[in-house]
Amino acid sequence: MPAAVLAPLAVLASLITPPLAPPKQQLSRQFQFERRDLAALAAAAMLRSSPAAAEDAPLAVAYLSAGDTRLLQPAIDAIKYLGVVKTTAGSLARDGEAVPALKVEYVPQKLPFKKLLGVFWREHDPTATAEEGQFGETKDGRVPGPAVIWASDVAEQSAAERGRTLLQQSGLFRTGKEQFGDLVKPIATEVRRLDGWQWAEAPDELQGWYLSNEGAYKKLRLRRDKFLQDTFKPYKTTECRQVDESASGGPKGVICGFVIFPCSDDNGCRAVTQGAY
Repeated sequence: MPAAVLAPLAVLASLITPPLAPPKQQLSRQFQFERRDLAALAAAAMLRSSPAAAEDAPLAVAYLSAGDTRLLQPAIDAIKYLGVVKTTAGSLARDGEAVPALKVEYVPQKLPFKKLLGVFWREHDPTATAEEGQFGETKDGRVPGPAVIWASDVAEQSAAERGRTLLQQSGLFRTGKEQFGDLVKPIATEVRRLDGWQWAEAPDELQGWYLSNEGAYKKLRLRRDKFLQDTFKPYKTTECRQVDESASGGPKGVICGFVIFPCSDDNGCRAVTQGAY
């Protein structure tokens, strides 16, 4: 056969013939290398997401008050993956007044102040006055005292006050579920400047109390959980509306009966709870 024909056939044979498998010893070494590479990548990822790495970043400190700090602390601890580094239960005092508070150390580059406040808004009753108090271990289930966002500067004060205004305007906290005829309860959560208030850390037995008292913690949370569920869960209404969604193939005319999302983009509530205002 001519040499010119043999060359293409050799090329074709190389394409359709599977390569020889490497020796077992070579496969074993290759597997070991790949396993070491994966381990190194995993270790690097863990290092980047470790608390030590987070603590290397500049930290900010926020103070939040909403009744029993034993119930507030786990809600903030639950978002450590977002940038919270440490929480500490204690109180702020000035001129004879002491207010239970939670100290939150966090990475502002990962967790902006407004987003931290969004979690706080969803974890307490902002319509409760200082006299009514927040949820806690008392006969009537309330601990007297104000709910407070403590602002360390003008920017934090402005952000907190703006969020409070938007939440009030959203109409989330109504006396009833229907959209007509019921009143919107005023937001009672205060925004105070931190200037002049002295921080005192609570005893060790109150730090992370929920971790070592799981049963008691769940019992204490019952009233708070019911309030939050009743406030934020969607509900059906008999309300009628004029709609026109014909341009997108939807209905047109008067439709009665809707599922209402109390905290939504439409009323501005979700922007507050997501810290996106």
